[in-house]
Amino acid sequence: MMLCQHEETAVQIAHGYAKASGKPMVAILHNLVGLLHAKQGDLLRLHRSRARLHRRGNRPDGRNQAPPAHRLDPHRAGAGRGGCARYTKWDYQPHTIDGVPESFARAYGVMMTQPQGPVYMIYDRVLQEQKLAHAVAMPPPHAVKVPARIGPDPSALAKAADLIAAAERPVIITEYTGRDHEAFATLVELAETAGIPVYDINARLSFPSRHPLNVSMSKDAFREATASCAWTRATGRSPPPELVSTTREVKSVVPAGAKWVEIGFGDLELSSWALDYQRMNHADVRVMADTTLAIPMLTRLLRDRIAKDKRLQSRV
Repeated sequence: MMLCQHEETAVQIAHGYAKASGKPMVAILHNLVGLLHAKQGDLLRLHRSRARLHRRGNRPDGRNQAPPAHRLDPHRAGAGRGGCARYTKWDYQPHTIDGVPESFARAYGVMMTQPQGPVYMIYDRVLQEQKLAHAVAMPPPHAVKVPARIGPDPSALAKAADLIAAAERPVIITEYTGRDHEAFATLVELAETAGIPVYDINARLSFPSRHPLNVSMSKDAFREATASCAWTRATGRSPPPELVSTTREVKSVVPAGAKWVEIGFGDLELSSWALDYQRMNHADVRVMADTTLAIPMLTRLLRDRIAKDKRLQSRV
């Protein structure tokens, strides 16, 4: 256990640990000022990271609190999770000690299921301190903790492969595919198989920065693109537009007739609170799937098409 000097620091440590290791970390916060202090770090972790928030709560009615002078403590709140419910993946407060183990089990499953995100658990102070009167049952050790990844629809993925194979100058734009080490290598294999340049937004490192097909520092790859493939975890990602500062006019660098293929979690991450999903791309093919599964499958489909098409082999 690490004692931090500020709640935001604690949450940011959990954030960094989760990004670097792929494993969750618990941040323990006090209600109410501790939660409010941590909100900025919690908000950053909403943007496709993972960790758990765990609050040590107080009874809002002030009973059983010590010392008596703190019974009207303004640092307590009845609806503590209201301060972060809009930008956490799940929040819950068990009201009996028997509900605590199941709440931890469900929190882990929700948090680690793709697309991953922070959860917020509340454990009342009195519930924590009361003497146990009976043995509390634990979840079964053989239970599956996290569900399987979301696989792509085969027919939709085949349409995406056809569209990419037919394009003269396809471009890949990627955002979060590199969140898994396995996916990092599979995206390189796909780009090399089909000869497609990759624009990495760098929300995660998704493509080697020194690879010959990396075009992340230049918009020129999009100016004559005939197909753009957006492989992200957030809906609506598009190449950075051009801004005319004097008129505030924003122009897309992608030709109007370009086809769009979008593979990712898309609408699963739409928020009623934040507009981080950006403007909608009217894609020609949208595939709801985990890119860790979809990219190798798409590579195999394209490899089959390339083997049978001399024109496509020449383009690659």
